[in-house]
Amino acid sequence: MSTHRQSESHADQAAPAQHGPVFFVLEKDALVSSDLIQALQSRGPCRVLHVARPEEAEGALDGVRRVDAAFLAMGFDDAMQSGLTGVLRGLGARMVLTMGEDSQRVLDHGWHLLLRPFTERMVHEMLSDG
Repeated sequence: MSTHRQSESHADQAAPAQHGPVFFVLEKDALVSSDLIQALQSRGPCRVLHVARPEEAEGALDGVRRVDAAFLAMGFDDAMQSGLTGVLRGLGARMVLTMGEDSQRVLDHGWHLLLRPFTERMVHEMLSDG
């Protein structure tokens, strides 16, 4: 049974691409995912695809044509070994890891790091950055 959920904010599910950015969140901690989703939705109309486990991503991304940013609760090595990152980058996603310690390797790869505990402002600044 899949537990992925799609959070829509001011968006018609039939045409979400016309209503702002699309974000992907991989986070199993309910409190952390709730805070992150709330921070993303507070920026304005958007579509947030949330999964708790990487195995749920395929179902959540079915039919999705683009992802503006992907927030992954993974370390750099796990992300590099995951086929998920290739799929997300193919959809145009800015890759943001929310776990890990090797910030230089993440940055050298052109990805971003949003370490916990993060605030709504930190999420907004990261999305506004370059």
